Amino acid sequence: MIRAAVLGADVSKSRSPAIHNAAFEALGVDGTYVAHSVDAAGFPALVQQLRADGHRYLNVTIPHKEAAAQLAAAQGPEVRASGAANTLLLATPAAPIQAENTDGAGLIAALADLGVAVAGKTIVMVGAGGAAAGAAEALIRADATVLILARRAEAAIALNDRLTPAKPKQFDAAVWTADALRIAIAKADVLISAVPAAAWAPDDARAGLDALRPSSAVLEMAYGSVTPLAEATRARTDRYADGLGMLVHQAARAIELALGVKPPLKPLFRAARQGP
Repeated sequence: MIRAAVLGADVSKSRSPAIHNAAFEALGVDGTYVAHSVDAAGFPALVQQLRADGHRYLNVTIPHKEAAAQLAAAQGPEVRASGAANTLLLATPAAPIQAENTDGAGLIAALADLGVAVAGKTIVMVGAGGAAAGAAEALIRADATVLILARRAEAAIALNDRLTPAKPKQFDAAVWTADALRIAIAKADVLISAVPAAAWAPDDARAGLDALRPSSAVLEMAYGSVTPLAEATRARTDRYADGLGMLVHQAARAIELALGVKPPLKPLFRAARQGP
């Protein structure tokens, strides 16, 4: 039997179990996938416990992606560049942990569903956490130009230090202000939100969105109910998507890395839309 799980601070409402269990069924795999909420202090021990119990792979979400990368003996290129992992491959209880990041692949596929081919595009990403770091690295490798707007100056500096040496002309990071957002959006083809949905609730957070054009594409990594960003965006462009597509695509890539076969997407999207 294949055993797998998602780990995060609060994954009680995660749709990952529904998606991955649907994938197992579609592939004819005898498997089970569950969710474990765990704090930062308990995260490393839980990973080792699940590894010893014979889990094949683990998915990792907020706020443990950087910690997941540090637990691994081997890292995929996306993890080495970004310092964040959302997938831990556990071939056997004795095998070294392999860390991968499928956020970028999921994001690029979700943008393609929105009609965006990222090569040559200028992309503004708000947020500088683990998901943003992994996604930015993948976008740069796909020949997009990426500007990250971080809520904290130190987060912007850290990403500049980590990602700038690869392709300096294709990446920059700055602090998120209304003016910075307005200027960046005016130059960009795509806006990506990698912050919690509530971060867009204050009026000053949404102030720079007046620079959106009908041709602008907006993808929000958060998913579920209608968000402040979705409401503000839809008044200016109909090219909006929440993070459900990204979640499905990154899950499919994680399953492919763990099991060696990519699941069909339709059952995964159906399970994701039905919820946990």
